[in-house]
Amino acid sequence: MVQPSLPQDDTPDQQEQRNRAIAQQREAYQYSETAGILLIKTLPQSEMFSLKYLIERDKGLVSLIANTLASNIENIFDPFDKLEDFEEMFPLLPKPLVMNTFRNDRVFARQRIAGPNPMVIERVVDKLPDNFPVTDAMFQKIMFTKKTLAEAIAQGKLFITNYKGLAELSPGRYEYQKNGTLVQKTKTIAAPLVLYAWKPEGFGDYRGSLAPIAIQINQQPDPITNPIYTPRDGKHWFIAKIFAQMADGNCHEAISHLARTHLILEPFVLATANELAPNHPLSVLLKPHFQFTLAINELAREQLISAGGYADDLLAGTLEASIAVIKAAIKEYMDNFTEFALPRELARRGVGIGDVDQRGENFLPDYPYRDDAMLLWNAIEVYVRDYLSLYYQSPVQIRQDTELQNWVRRLVSPEGGRVTGLVSNGELNTIEALVAIATQVIFVSGPQHAAVNYPQYDYMAFIPNMPLATYATPPNKESNISEATILNILPPQKLAARQLELMRTLCVFYPNRLGYPDTEFVDVRAQQVLHQFQERLQEIEQRIVLCNEKRLEPYTYLLPSNVPNSTSI
Repeated sequence: MVQPSLPQDDTPDQQEQRNRAIAQQREAYQYSETAGILLIKTLPQSEMFSLKYLIERDKGLVSLIANTLASNIENIFDPFDKLEDFEEMFPLLPKPLVMNTFRNDRVFARQRIAGPNPMVIERVVDKLPDNFPVTDAMFQKIMFTKKTLAEAIAQGKLFITNYKGLAELSPGRYEYQKNGTLVQKTKTIAAPLVLYAWKPEGFGDYRGSLAPIAIQINQQPDPITNPIYTPRDGKHWFIAKIFAQMADGNCHEAISHLARTHLILEPFVLATANELAPNHPLSVLLKPHFQFTLAINELAREQLISAGGYADDLLAGTLEASIAVIKAAIKEYMDNFTEFALPRELARRGVGIGDVDQRGENFLPDYPYRDDAMLLWNAIEVYVRDYLSLYYQSPVQIRQDTELQNWVRRLVSPEGGRVTGLVSNGELNTIEALVAIATQVIFVSGPQHAAVNYPQYDYMAFIPNMPLATYATPPNKESNISEATILNILPPQKLAARQLELMRTLCVFYPNRLGYPDTEFVDVRAQQVLHQFQERLQEIEQRIVLCNEKRLEPYTYLLPSNVPNSTSI
């Protein structure tokens, strides 16, 4: 590897070498689509999983295979006989974190701020949605207060998750042979609204917890067929939570995970290969954070978004419907790229670091994802700025960098990345703008993917906590609820086993580590910047460890030592 340099600083011979290298990369990294989703045409040999990666992955999967052989899955498309049968799916694997606590309302609510999908919860501002007619009486009974909803909203203590984007999904189907007869069944779609309140209690740094108040399973309210349930509604409340968890799981897998980590990175990997020479400083910075990303996305094409793949089998909608949700999520992100930078994304939902009351206290005091993610975001931003400042001292160098400008054009082009919200007026003119882009890309590659990937086993491998589809319609308010009612809603045995298989596979090991690339930088100045970044990560590790001692429950998914350097699993 040669010293990094900007193209305008090279000799004509060096520029010719750069151009030849870029031409060769363009041959290898060609653009293509699968179901309208941008993916590389053919995976280059250099992007394939390493032998070390494959050995580590397969070593981790041995326990899954052994567990499958030891489990007792009999009538594969029938419901389990009792809820406890789901606990028997782990004869050899570790017991998921929520197996014994998933019925607890506080555990249900905490998943919105420290579970696999901490990306949906929003603070209620002004009023509740018109199609979610929670009453003061409901709120007051659950919270044991005389305070009205309007007063709680004004104080910033009400929060909502609204899964309205799932309302138009076409329900998926599954079929199987039973006693020589073809059985066809349809899954159930739900698009819940869920209301939460911050409940102050106790002492210390985190003086309270998030409490669920009400669930409406679908968007159009109806006092009989789609009523509002509260924790006072017994088994109906338990079922309402199942549908809410199912919706969150679908939102997680299609949007927060696949669309907004894996697939939004693909255009950046391809643009970097197509427009930047291998020794361009930006390419040198980003490449370690792209390790195995194309390879894992190729597996997603083959095993997730293909007919008979995991999305087809497990998610609530048809494969076509799920892909439509994925594509819409990618487009929204790309059209508003800068608005999805972590600080802005949190502020948009009203739960950012700066969302505080008149006393200066945060409206949502305990939000582990936000607090740990912001530590990492800030550290990455300093790292990126320090690194890029080695090569760019003025905006003129940015504008004169032909490779960088081509990179931006490729990213925003309809024939390229379609990242229309990347830069204003389609031009990159400042170092700060480049720092912001690179910070966001590296954050998504490492911490953001870690936050939505590694909690999956703890929360989604135990199916009653978060099934990826439901298999019976919600009972109305007058129905009697039995255990059989609940079991018919949850996935049948084979699909429950397939969900467990997916969650174990996605969490089985850590392919690399944030801030520790496999290859050292050639530029000794960049080496020093990287070492400073590593020191900051160690300080953050200690800070999160101390925070976890004070939290209601530890949140370990964003400990720097648990965050990979790239989206690679």
